[in-house]
Amino acid sequence: MRLGFLALAAPAAAGAQDPSVVPIVTRLPASVRSAALGGSGVALTGYAGAVFDNPSAVAPLRVTTVELAWSDYAAGAGQGMGAASLRVGALTLAGGAQYLRFADTATVRDNLSWVAALVYRGGLGALGADVRYVSIEDTAGQVNRALTSDLGLTFAMFDIAALAVAVQGIGTLRATGRKLDMPTVTRLGFTLNFVDPQGVPRFLGTLESIWTEGDEHRWVGGLEGGVVTHGGVGVLARIGAAEVPAGSGLSSLSAGAGLVFPGFGLDYAYQRRNVFGEPVHRLGLRFSP
Repeated sequence: MRLGFLALAAPAAAGAQDPSVVPIVTRLPASVRSAALGGSGVALTGYAGAVFDNPSAVAPLRVTTVELAWSDYAAGAGQGMGAASLRVGALTLAGGAQYLRFADTATVRDNLSWVAALVYRGGLGALGADVRYVSIEDTAGQVNRALTSDLGLTFAMFDIAALAVAVQGIGTLRATGRKLDMPTVTRLGFTLNFVDPQGVPRFLGTLESIWTEGDEHRWVGGLEGGVVTHGGVGVLARIGAAEVPAGSGLSSLSAGAGLVFPGFGLDYAYQRRNVFGEPVHRLGLRFSP
């Protein structure tokens, strides 16, 4: 990934006649839980924010869910996310939006991305597809827009394990302005609960392999463990690791925690250096009424 360019929101190909621009919001973790687990999310099921990583990952949800998140970056920049899912029989409807605001000194004002997904679940498998809209507005008022789509396939072995693959950035179309740099990304992941997730102790591991068009293959993953009482109250700790490109300035480790209550949960994640070269604190709130 051209992460050195991301921090400056620079064109992806400065020498081209019509250089593409990088939508940084699509390179950042949407969910706080995913951010704490090294950015892995394609095989993490059970929360609405998973729709940004893999549309089919929301299929195991049995009820309506809502997830909100805020990430605080340096110099007044910040990222907000909201997502929701609704299951109707074998179908699940899901969607969400991300908004990235840049510092006042940046040449880019903001990034916006929203996604709308439809998922079908049959037996242990689920197939999902979505439409994703992305826009970048600079300080001169120019808005660059594009539409793309994603596909996802998830096999959830009850509550024990999940195997998933997602292909992002299929058939990107430029809507207005300059071309957006949105390469095709293929993600293959596996999540395993080492202990019964219905019991009091919790221990989960996730590993993900990522192939980005025109870039090097990389691995990300993380561990999550803690205790949740039979009454639905508990605490979880998370740690993640990721392969990062040389010279990117990113820290390869992340960490976080979660508080679990009946019907909702609170999440926190921390990374010492993000794409802006600064520490980032993320807070999330999940509802399952």
